[in-house]
Amino acid sequence: MNAASSVLEKLYRDQARSLRAYARKRVGSHEAEDVVQDAFLKLLQEGRATDCLHPKAYLFRVASNTAVDALRKQMTRARYLSSEGQTQSGDVAEPAPKIESRIAVAQLEAFLDELPPPCRNAFLCYWLDEMSQSEIARYLGVTVRTVERRLAKALEHLRERTKRSQYKRL
Repeated sequence: MNAASSVLEKLYRDQARSLRAYARKRVGSHEAEDVVQDAFLKLLQEGRATDCLHPKAYLFRVASNTAVDALRKQMTRARYLSSEGQTQSGDVAEPAPKIESRIAVAQLEAFLDELPPPCRNAFLCYWLDEMSQSEIARYLGVTVRTVERRLAKALEHLRERTKRSQYKRL
């Protein structure tokens, strides 16, 4: 077994469960397993498992991007089905509020992508991984004060962007 395979295997054992939960929140249980598999597949294909400084953070970023893609596909399909006025057997167009909430999640992720990586990483560690500020500081190798500034900057950016967005419920 090469180094990349062993790192990826350990990452899978350690993170697959939490990654599934993360994906379920974003795309629902039906698509979650696909998102997880696609994220690990991409990590394997890119060979980033061994050279990535923070493989867990990178894995969750890949899963987040994959989830956004899955939501876009779902929304496109729902628009197509509703414009055609038909559904295939067993398919029901998604209710508008659910689609709107998924659009809002995708928009929030786009807003997060606008942040500088240090701010985005601190924000994701705090809100997604539920790490304390001192844990984040140790994880990122910075001071707690730096983490506080990064979180404040991220929150201010998100507040400003959501004010200008049509999805003010974020």
